[in-house]
Amino acid sequence: MAKRYPLSVATILIFLTFFLTMLAPGAYSQQATPGSEWKLRKQAADGVIRVVAEDVNSTSFRAASEISSLLARTDGLRLMPISGRGGAENISDLLFLRDIDLAIVSLDTLERIRAENTFPKLERRVAYVTKLFNEEVHLLAPEKATKIQDLAGGRIGVGPKDGSGDYSARTIFGASDLQYTPVYDDYALALLKLQKGELDAVISVSGKPVRMYENLPQAGLRLLPVPVNLEKMPDYIPANIDASDYPKLIPAGKNITTVAVQNVLLAFNWKQDTKRYRKVSKFINEFFPNAGELKKRPNHPKWQEFNMSARLDNWIRVKAAVDAAPKPVVAGNFGSCSAADLRAAFTQYLAEANIRVAGEISKTDAEQIFKGFKDWVNTGTANQ
Repeated sequence: MAKRYPLSVATILIFLTFFLTMLAPGAYSQQATPGSEWKLRKQAADGVIRVVAEDVNSTSFRAASEISSLLARTDGLRLMPISGRGGAENISDLLFLRDIDLAIVSLDTLERIRAENTFPKLERRVAYVTKLFNEEVHLLAPEKATKIQDLAGGRIGVGPKDGSGDYSARTIFGASDLQYTPVYDDYALALLKLQKGELDAVISVSGKPVRMYENLPQAGLRLLPVPVNLEKMPDYIPANIDASDYPKLIPAGKNITTVAVQNVLLAFNWKQDTKRYRKVSKFINEFFPNAGELKKRPNHPKWQEFNMSARLDNWIRVKAAVDAAPKPVVAGNFGSCSAADLRAAFTQYLAEANIRVAGEISKTDAEQIFKGFKDWVNTGTANQ
């Protein structure tokens, strides 16, 4: 006699629900076919531009995120910021990681890597999209230190090895002939060690104000002045940080002198007939016409410095960026130019020549700057 296996009421309900679902109208048609799903995946992947910046607390990562938000409504284009370790590693990611399209690096890092031949023929392998803005050197130390010489022989947190902070420390301490011991911690850990007395200072490069410094304790730490030696630091320019940037670190009405360096948005130097070049080109053609929106609040105030017309000497620029960037029209005969054209061209010249004019200048300096501007115009640089 055959055995009987009674089914529970719950089991019967499960089977009944399953069969009713399968028999419902459109049960099959609502599922994506393998072919359509593959098409959707391909469209999503083709529209993604990946940009590697520094860590999530850096101004470069915030800038990348704000560009991403700016382009969020653009069909078929999505900018995806990636938190990198900065410096040489960002360039390495751009050169060797298959899915990285863009990288943000500082100019001194770029020039030092080329000089040291870390990546042979780098000037042919990458092309710049645009300069972004200046990033200030922040040298944070206990209150007992008052100048960089007080840090001689000390343990200095420089961020990741071969990152922007590491390269700047080599340049700045080297220009002052000071020895130090570099400590390669991420900045969150470095700041904790500094507050515990385990480090003598932390040096970083990021556009002011930087989020990770805004929440520091009210007392116990200070930003130190960074001496300017343009002969030994050719990629840096004088800069200031004041109390409005960091009320907890600088007394009201006071400021400190420091140096700044330009950061740059880089791409791999793809041939123009490749799919990867067309992706970068599409990004540029969407970003440049809308970049003015980034100067509005609540975006980072550093966007006020953004000038997509500024050029980098000795580096290739992406052809799409050359075509998309606005060009002030200036003739050799200044009398035929409008005041607006001259003002735009002179602003561009100051940016490209890394000239900052603060307060009154001597007649000799004024004549030298004007001569440089005329030479720049007459060589046709302003019209390129």
